[in-house]
Amino acid sequence: MKILLTNDDGIQAKGLIDLYEILSTFGETIIVAPEYNQSTKSHSISLNTPLRVRETQKNKFALLGLPADCVNFAINSKIGKKPFDLVVSGINDGANIGDDINYSGTVAAAREGFLHGVNSIAISIANKKNPKYKECSIYFKAILDKIISIKLKSFFLNINYPNVVNDKIKGIKMTKQGSRAYGQTIVPKKDPRGNQYFWIGGSDLTYKSKTGTDIHAIRNNYISVTPLITDYTDSKRLKLKL
Repeated sequence: MKILLTNDDGIQAKGLIDLYEILSTFGETIIVAPEYNQSTKSHSISLNTPLRVRETQKNKFALLGLPADCVNFAINSKIGKKPFDLVVSGINDGANIGDDINYSGTVAAAREGFLHGVNSIAISIANKKNPKYKECSIYFKAILDKIISIKLKSFFLNINYPNVVNDKIKGIKMTKQGSRAYGQTIVPKKDPRGNQYFWIGGSDLTYKSKTGTDIHAIRNNYISVTPLITDYTDSKRLKLKL
């Protein structure tokens, strides 16, 4: 296999490094990741800003740009010479569940791969406190082995791993997107010069942990695998007479 590995946490992220070790057992793996952390940048691409790339080690490139830029550049510049068979984005530091999918640079990077016709997977770990990347990587290997064995075609998957040791994982569940909305609070602050500034959202995240959702799976120590699509059309409304 020819694999492109990227993320939104940056080229130095621990989750990226641990996942690289696993993916390298499947075939030639090339990293193209942001030079700096680009979390929550969604699917932005740099149309009016030049991209600068440096090779940090063999087959490892840091790009001064956004997560989707990394995938677009890697595929269209043919940095890997041959076409990629798989794009993997992660392991993200923090879950990408519910409405996170809309904001996530991790998911956007995988989506960019899928839009270019390459099977793609985003993978995240559900807790920022002492994330267990090694354990997550081991389970991801088992999932990827299964995907290969059943010869799954044309897929865009969002995987979320509960931040527990492997012997506490209850299994793997196919899930649908839940609802995790960021708070509606605007938090005012003042800088040292007395000027006011604002933070969007406080700690008032809202979760809808319905059975069958990614949120419910994570809360119950299951690995969540959500198949995603890129067609936003609301087919039920196509018959509206306006």
